[in-house]
Amino acid sequence: MATKVTIIGAGPAGYPAALKFKELGAEVTLIEAGEMGGTCLNRGCIPSKAFLNVAHRVHLFQGIENLMKENSGLNFNPEMLDWNKITAKRKAVSDKIRTSLERLFQSRKIEVIKGRARFSGRKEITVKTEAGEIKKEFDYAILASGTKPACPPPFNKSPELITDSDRVFDLPEKPEKAVIVGAGVIGLEFACFFNALGIDVTMLEIMPDMLPGEDPQVKRAIRSSFEKRGVKFIFGRKTETITSDGKIKTLKLDDGTELKADTVLVGAGRTADLSDMGLETVGLEWNRKGVKTDNEMRTVVPDIFAAGDVNGLSLLAHSASRQGEIIAENVMTGSHKTFDGDIVPKCIYAWPESASVGINKEAAEAKGIPAKTARVFHLAVGRAVASDETEGFVQIVWNPETDVIIGAQIVGGPATELIHVMALAVKLKLTRGQMKDMIFAHPTMAEALHEVLSK
Repeated sequence: MATKVTIIGAGPAGYPAALKFKELGAEVTLIEAGEMGGTCLNRGCIPSKAFLNVAHRVHLFQGIENLMKENSGLNFNPEMLDWNKITAKRKAVSDKIRTSLERLFQSRKIEVIKGRARFSGRKEITVKTEAGEIKKEFDYAILASGTKPACPPPFNKSPELITDSDRVFDLPEKPEKAVIVGAGVIGLEFACFFNALGIDVTMLEIMPDMLPGEDPQVKRAIRSSFEKRGVKFIFGRKTETITSDGKIKTLKLDDGTELKADTVLVGAGRTADLSDMGLETVGLEWNRKGVKTDNEMRTVVPDIFAAGDVNGLSLLAHSASRQGEIIAENVMTGSHKTFDGDIVPKCIYAWPESASVGINKEAAEAKGIPAKTARVFHLAVGRAVASDETEGFVQIVWNPETDVIIGAQIVGGPATELIHVMALAVKLKLTRGQMKDMIFAHPTMAEALHEVLSK
């Protein structure tokens, strides 16, 4: 008899797990309360990249203007952009990918149930659907229900005055002035998008700096680039109240400063909400970070696993996908593969792009690991100069005692693509000498990697 697996959540953790389990011979049921693809496809990674694609096009068009004949008659202004067309493009992208995903599951004959799941017994899940309740017995269950946007005080008291990383895609019109609460990845990407469209943007962060845990050089480069384009930053300040006078919202900060905007985007991270899933029935505890697991994604209940944002190990879609696949491989083959967060690329798709992998020098030294760094600016790379992509740098971190590469940071150019080369180096524990033996094509942006290995 086939192993019965029930997966709650059809996002980046759930659907790859379902596909892998099916491939390995399991009888799979996938349960989703919302839309196939989860937050990433419908309210996160994909639609935000559709928005950012608009920002990149604006940036490129402004570069083309510098090469046009005087008095050519073409004078681009972001005010020419149609907000309805931008949001329609975003929706079309998600719809197209979701349709392809749904067809894939149909072709693989994987059962998909739309409804809300709740553990109703030690080996049973009840799904509340529009047609009624469906009960599913399982041998193994995977909790992959994801998270929702966090809404800290005082914003939680007036949710109608703010938008968040889920609802921002449905803004009925282009903002004129925006305050973005939270200078993390979500906030920076939307700041880039809004700024490119000519929106006045202020970023408000309660911490003394942006991107906690990121390399100082990366943070410095991103902030400098954003400020040159007119984005304003306020660090170390807390919002005491938010009020509204018609369309305009006013944020009063703890130092008496008042910020006014027609749009307030709260991008202060994400939180788990598992209050109505019957976890107490199976003996699982949870908090705002989700359910605790080991690095095989096992919970304290041996036949129940948790993958993706809901386990708090790494709140990234690609981490979630790998975790889901690891669970399937371990359950179906008896292996003990683990999730290694050190080899996960961390990417910011704003302008300039940035990406990192492994650990930076500060983190290494905090762990007692000897570390040295080398940095090469894109200004020294021929392809970058020819392409007007000289903003940013490539930096590597290595252990001087072994010459092994333990981390890398890239700002500018196709940073989110180039980082995979360094991720492979970190995973395989390659030395600088081994990497330097590689031949990098000329002229490419990747030559910056070769140059930094020679320093």
